[in-house]
Amino acid sequence: MAGADVGLALFDQSLQLLVCNHLYRDLCGYEPRDVSAGTTMETLIRTSLSRQFVPLEKIERLVETSIRRLTPGATYSFSFTSQNSRELIVRRRRLKSGSVVETVREKNRDVHDTPAMSDQISEIAHAARERMMHALDVMADGFALFDAQDRLVVYNKQYVNLCLNAGDLILPGQRYETLLRESIKRGAYVLNGMDEDAYFQQRFNRYKNPSEPYEVQLADDRWILVDERRTADGGIVKIRSDITQTKQREFEILRVSQKLHLKNLHFDVALNNMIQGLCMFDREQTLIVCNRRYLEMYGFSPDVVKPGVKLNDIMKYSISLGNYRDEDAQRALSERRDPSALASRAVIKQRLRDGRTIAVMNEPMPDGGTIATYQDITETEQYAEQMQSYMAKLEQSNRELQEFAYVASHDLQEPLRKIEAFGDRLASRFKDTLPDQGRMYIEKMMNAATRMRTLINDLLSYSRVATQANPFSKVDLKKVLNEVVSDLQIRIEETGADISCDSLPEIDADPT
Repeated sequence: MAGADVGLALFDQSLQLLVCNHLYRDLCGYEPRDVSAGTTMETLIRTSLSRQFVPLEKIERLVETSIRRLTPGATYSFSFTSQNSRELIVRRRRLKSGSVVETVREKNRDVHDTPAMSDQISEIAHAARERMMHALDVMADGFALFDAQDRLVVYNKQYVNLCLNAGDLILPGQRYETLLRESIKRGAYVLNGMDEDAYFQQRFNRYKNPSEPYEVQLADDRWILVDERRTADGGIVKIRSDITQTKQREFEILRVSQKLHLKNLHFDVALNNMIQGLCMFDREQTLIVCNRRYLEMYGFSPDVVKPGVKLNDIMKYSISLGNYRDEDAQRALSERRDPSALASRAVIKQRLRDGRTIAVMNEPMPDGGTIATYQDITETEQYAEQMQSYMAKLEQSNRELQEFAYVASHDLQEPLRKIEAFGDRLASRFKDTLPDQGRMYIEKMMNAATRMRTLINDLLSYSRVATQANPFSKVDLKKVLNEVVSDLQIRIEETGADISCDSLPEIDADPT
């Protein structure tokens, strides 16, 4: 159209201007605002006639006649003088599709305006429109063009598909305000708690002052991205994109993110309520995560010991806080300069300057990192030291008991042997001269000596720690009682005690 040597304009079935070239505008004397997309043919005819000072009543009659003559397939021509004193020949033809092609040329130009040429121009214009509409219809996005008076000029099929419950309203010449208000009334949009008037005002203000694209949700759960741009002649181009799948992915990502956040929250709660300190390091010995107990155990500031800090730097920081003696600090740093030293499972005891003992257990991970747990074993270590002290004392006591047993088995038995020896002599030499009561005394003395030897030997066996106890045997408690009463006869007589008992059982025990 731009290269045509005649003025050319194309109108749709509703006789609204779709497009025209510059020559058409210049020949007819129109301003750019006069020939904006969507302007009706009636308006253009009135504009031309009024600028020629044609009476108003005649203008309306001429407009009505001109429109009535445009039946499908009809063609007519006429000449007139434009406001810039040019004599023009105008030819209008209505195609079978209902579109109208209008050509304008100067009367005195050497141009043969034959029906064939007019048909060729009409076909070119029609083909151009068809190509444009086909291009619009194959777009994945909805497209619509509104003129400066907010009237719909052109649109594609996808735009209709993305306007829920408003297919019957989308017609050339429809005003955007009407289209939006009726769509809201029909429940096309999710209003997000707003009333219809407030939602309309918000959307209409965005339309009148287009800036950044925005999202709207349709009542059928589809999400639409609306992009509005103002054209040079004051119209609005609207692009509607279906972003439902994108929003669904966003919602899924948000759902997963919230789920992970909840899991992380549970993990953090569990981690920070452990009685042991815990750290996780990557293969470069960089801190990934640590819990509160770890920080408390060493007096670390969370602003210093945090993910991303190297283990070697943590050790230096710990040394600066005075957690280690100088020699322990140097040894600890030496052990950690080589990350491969932490590649196997190990337990290290750290002796802190304040007397505490920390057990550090390093567990290697498959990716080369390590998990370290820290447990304060100060009380356990102190208990172990006390147990060692008790064992030493026990061993000393056992040695002393063994010495006592030696004394008992040798020194104490020596006087007993003399008692037994002299008792035997007394009984053998003077048994004939001793009265019966004297022989009874000697017999009791010898029985007591024998009993005492048994007790000393049994005491020796009992006092030896290395000697296992004798196995139990059947013991007649009545017999045990009689022996005890016999041993205590003198004491019983001195105190006037009366010993009596019922029948006693036989049990499994050590007789001694």
